[in-house]
Amino acid sequence: MTGFTLIEKIIKKHTDVLINDIYPGNIVWVDLDLVTARDYAGPQVVDLFQKNYPNSNTFDNEKIIFTPDCYPYGNDPKHAIDQEKIRVFAKEHNIRITDLGSGIGSHLLFRRGFVKPGDIAIGADSHYNILGALGILGQGAGDVMLAFSMKTGKFWIKIPETIKVVLEGDYKWPTTSKDLALYVLKYLHEYGITGKAVEFYGDIISKLSIEDRVTLCSLITEASGVIGFVSPDQTTVDFYDKLGISTEVLSADEDTRYASELIIDIQDLGMYIACPPHPHNVKPIEEVVGTTINSIIIGSCTNGSSADIHNAALILKDQKINSNVRFGLVPATREDFVDINLRGDMTTILEAGGNFFGAGCSTCAKGQYGLTGGETAVTMTTGNRNTQGKIGPADVYLASPVVAAATAIEGKIAIPKIRGD
Repeated sequence: MTGFTLIEKIIKKHTDVLINDIYPGNIVWVDLDLVTARDYAGPQVVDLFQKNYPNSNTFDNEKIIFTPDCYPYGNDPKHAIDQEKIRVFAKEHNIRITDLGSGIGSHLLFRRGFVKPGDIAIGADSHYNILGALGILGQGAGDVMLAFSMKTGKFWIKIPETIKVVLEGDYKWPTTSKDLALYVLKYLHEYGITGKAVEFYGDIISKLSIEDRVTLCSLITEASGVIGFVSPDQTTVDFYDKLGISTEVLSADEDTRYASELIIDIQDLGMYIACPPHPHNVKPIEEVVGTTINSIIIGSCTNGSSADIHNAALILKDQKINSNVRFGLVPATREDFVDINLRGDMTTILEAGGNFFGAGCSTCAKGQYGLTGGETAVTMTTGNRNTQGKIGPADVYLASPVVAAATAIEGKIAIPKIRGD
């Protein structure tokens, strides 16, 4: 028998099936470390739980969290009622809730130590798999399954094949992890990773911060992959040490046989833009320089961290945003809001003409912050989706916070200028 991939090792520790049953294509039941629901779908999950399990307790109230992050401020009466429904249910079952202004649920799970490497967690979020950046098996789930899992603590998963991806080379700022993620997304989409897991390797990985790794893994969904993993290393261990949580390095077995192994050359990587109408329609920035942009949003689970906002502030310092551009920022979490204040980045951006919204999700779906486009107004976002109609009828481009800031100054897609240029 050959060794196990990272996802297989995690599953093996969470199921009682025989070792011989851990192989790609097999469906197994696993025990969950955490179940979450948000304000989008959360109310339906509550309804299903109460309908199918009347007067029942959850499997473990300590392993369930509500994370309102899509419409956390109740932007219309319906959403206000939905907010109330999950709060009432959480109070009745003594379940934790990360309430107004806490931020994006998936980010809070690792930022506050609710999950750790090797855990399995599910939630109503198609980008829940960003947790793979820390070696956590995170998966999105539907309403019915979430209600079932809140009752039983169980979840089924079809064990996917795994592709090993080695990133060879290095890049320099103002190229960032978003450019890396877009470049890799294009490559993997063309190669075909539908229904597969990905493990990332290469010397560059040790140089990537936790936020960089999240950005890299956040676009696996857009290539139809199951999850992207970065094996927990010393960077991961140090991150959890600061939270007072002991964890350890975790990796696939040395004799693992992957479905395939790819080498992607990223030496001297440039900057990239995802062009309409799909995230995988990635082009070098030079091909779209000069395209007029009317609205820009920095945020989302892909690029809403304080590090991302700091990168934008470096470009915007002592500059003014073009008067024809609506420029907004949506920090991923409350912690990010605090960081940008302490650094002075918030002041820098406000003085440049930027605007801040509350912490939470943005530019993924209708009703979220940042949808300032329209029938003809072209949007640029640092998010992960630009599928036409998803966040508005007009064109949407995806870019790094650095490119977004440079574009805000020019009013058109622009290559960032390094100080001294």
